[in-house]
Amino acid sequence: MSTMPEAYEFFDHTADIGVHIYGVTLEDLFRNAALALSQAIGELQKTEIRKQRTLELQTGSLEDLLHDWLAELLYEVEVHHILYNDIEFTKLTSGCLVAKLGGTSIDFSRSNANEEIKAVTYHQLRVEPQPDGSWRATVILDV
Repeated sequence: MSTMPEAYEFFDHTADIGVHIYGVTLEDLFRNAALALSQAIGELQKTEIRKQRTLELQTGSLEDLLHDWLAELLYEVEVHHILYNDIEFTKLTSGCLVAKLGGTSIDFSRSNANEEIKAVTYHQLRVEPQPDGSWRATVILDV
Protein backbone atom coordinates (compact mmCIF):
# COMPACT_ATOMS: atom_id res chain seq x y z
CA MET A 1 0.00 0.00 0.00
CA SER A 2 1.37 3.39 -0.96
CA THR A 3 1.35 6.44 1.24
CA MET A 4 0.45 9.85 -0.02
CA PRO A 5 2.91 12.68 0.65
CA GLU A 6 0.05 15.06 1.45
CA ALA A 7 -3.72 15.18 1.59
CA TYR A 8 -4.10 18.22 -0.68
CA GLU A 9 -2.22 21.18 -2.14
CA PHE A 10 -3.51 24.54 -3.26
CA PHE A 11 -2.42 26.02 -6.58
CA ASP A 12 -2.75 29.44 -8.18
CA HIS A 13 -5.81 29.97 -10.34
CA THR A 14 -6.92 33.33 -11.69
CA ALA A 15 -9.38 34.91 -9.22
CA ASP A 16 -10.25 31.49 -7.75
CA ILE A 17 -8.76 28.86 -5.47
CA GLY A 18 -7.49 25.66 -7.05
CA VAL A 19 -6.73 22.51 -5.11
CA HIS A 20 -5.30 19.10 -5.98
CA ILE A 21 -6.62 16.47 -3.57
CA TYR A 22 -5.08 13.07 -2.91
CA GLY A 23 -6.26 9.88 -1.26
CA VAL A 24 -5.03 6.34 -0.88
CA THR A 25 -8.69 5.30 -1.15
CA LEU A 26 -11.77 7.01 -2.54
CA GLU A 27 -12.95 7.62 1.04
CA ASP A 28 -9.61 9.30 1.83
CA LEU A 29 -9.99 11.49 -1.25
CA PHE A 30 -13.47 12.70 -0.25
CA ARG A 31 -12.41 13.20 3.39
CA ASN A 32 -9.32 15.17 2.28
CA ALA A 33 -11.49 17.26 -0.04
CA ALA A 34 -13.59 18.24 2.99
CA LEU A 35 -10.40 19.18 4.87
CA ALA A 36 -9.17 21.29 1.95
CA LEU A 37 -12.51 23.11 1.75
CA SER A 38 -12.36 23.82 5.47
CA GLN A 39 -8.85 25.26 5.18
CA ALA A 40 -9.85 27.37 2.16
CA ILE A 41 -12.71 28.86 4.18
CA GLY A 42 -10.30 29.86 6.97
CA GLU A 43 -9.45 29.21 10.61
CA LEU A 44 -12.88 28.47 12.03
CA GLN A 45 -13.49 28.59 15.77
CA LYS A 46 -16.02 26.04 16.93
CA THR A 47 -18.55 26.19 19.73
CA GLU A 48 -19.56 23.37 22.06
CA ILE A 49 -22.78 22.78 20.11
CA ARG A 50 -22.55 19.36 18.41
CA LYS A 51 -24.56 18.46 15.32
CA GLN A 52 -25.08 15.16 13.53
CA ARG A 53 -26.74 14.22 10.28
CA THR A 54 -26.75 11.66 7.52
CA LEU A 55 -26.05 12.87 4.00
CA GLU A 56 -27.10 10.93 0.92
CA LEU A 57 -26.13 11.99 -2.61
CA GLN A 58 -26.74 10.30 -5.96
CA THR A 59 -25.16 11.50 -9.21
CA GLY A 60 -24.04 10.25 -12.58
CA SER A 61 -20.26 10.43 -12.07
CA LEU A 62 -17.49 10.73 -9.51
CA GLU A 63 -16.90 14.32 -10.59
CA ASP A 64 -20.55 15.21 -9.97
CA LEU A 65 -20.42 13.38 -6.64
CA LEU A 66 -17.32 15.28 -5.48
CA HIS A 67 -18.87 18.57 -6.61
CA ASP A 68 -22.14 17.90 -4.79
CA TRP A 69 -20.29 16.68 -1.67
CA LEU A 70 -18.25 19.86 -1.39
CA ALA A 71 -21.21 22.07 -2.32
CA GLU A 72 -23.28 20.49 0.46
CA LEU A 73 -20.49 20.98 3.02
CA LEU A 74 -20.06 24.60 1.91
CA TYR A 75 -23.82 25.15 2.21
CA GLU A 76 -23.76 23.81 5.78
CA VAL A 77 -20.98 26.26 6.72
CA GLU A 78 -22.53 29.28 4.99
CA VAL A 79 -26.21 28.77 5.85
CA HIS A 80 -26.28 26.71 9.05
CA HIS A 81 -22.81 27.69 10.40
CA ILE A 82 -21.88 24.06 10.96
CA LEU A 83 -18.49 22.52 10.17
CA TYR A 84 -18.77 18.76 9.73
CA ASN A 85 -15.32 17.29 10.35
CA ASP A 86 -16.21 13.84 11.70
CA ILE A 87 -17.04 11.85 8.57
CA GLU A 88 -17.93 8.17 8.29
CA PHE A 89 -18.77 6.90 4.84
CA THR A 90 -21.25 4.03 4.88
CA LYS A 91 -21.39 3.92 1.06
CA LEU A 92 -19.20 5.54 -1.58
CA THR A 93 -19.36 4.42 -5.19
CA SER A 94 -19.02 6.23 -8.53
CA GLY A 95 -22.57 7.57 -8.28
CA CYS A 96 -23.67 7.29 -4.65
CA LEU A 97 -22.47 8.67 -1.33
CA VAL A 98 -23.94 7.99 2.10
CA ALA A 99 -22.11 9.50 5.05
CA LYS A 100 -22.72 10.01 8.75
CA LEU A 101 -21.53 13.51 9.63
CA GLY A 102 -20.63 14.92 13.00
CA GLY A 103 -19.60 18.49 13.59
CA THR A 104 -19.91 21.64 15.60
CA SER A 105 -21.40 25.08 15.20
CA ILE A 106 -19.00 27.81 14.09
CA ASP A 107 -18.44 31.03 16.01
CA PHE A 108 -17.68 33.41 13.14
CA SER A 109 -17.07 36.30 15.57
CA ARG A 110 -13.91 34.47 16.76
CA SER A 111 -12.94 32.95 13.39
CA ASN A 112 -10.41 34.15 10.85
CA ALA A 113 -12.24 33.61 7.58
CA ASN A 114 -10.50 33.89 4.21
CA GLU A 115 -12.22 35.21 1.13
CA GLU A 116 -15.81 34.05 0.86
CA ILE A 117 -16.16 30.94 -1.27
CA LYS A 118 -19.14 31.49 -3.54
CA ALA A 119 -19.28 28.06 -5.13
CA VAL A 120 -17.61 24.79 -6.02
CA THR A 121 -17.18 24.95 -9.78
CA TYR A 122 -17.19 22.35 -12.54
CA HIS A 123 -14.24 24.13 -14.22
CA GLN A 124 -11.31 21.66 -14.52
CA LEU A 125 -13.10 19.29 -12.11
CA ARG A 126 -11.49 15.85 -12.29
CA VAL A 127 -11.42 12.68 -10.20
CA GLU A 128 -8.85 10.18 -11.42
CA PRO A 129 -7.59 6.82 -10.22
CA GLN A 130 -3.80 6.64 -10.22
CA PRO A 131 -1.67 3.70 -11.45
CA ASP A 132 -0.83 2.71 -7.86
CA GLY A 133 -4.54 2.47 -6.96
CA SER A 134 -4.68 5.81 -5.15
CA TRP A 135 -6.85 8.76 -6.21
CA ARG A 136 -6.29 12.35 -7.32
CA ALA A 137 -8.82 15.12 -7.85
CA THR A 138 -8.70 18.72 -9.04
CA VAL A 139 -11.25 21.24 -7.78
CA ILE A 140 -11.64 24.99 -8.42
CA LEU A 141 -13.44 27.08 -5.79
CA ASP A 142 -15.05 30.34 -6.92
CA VAL A 143 -14.20 33.25 -4.60
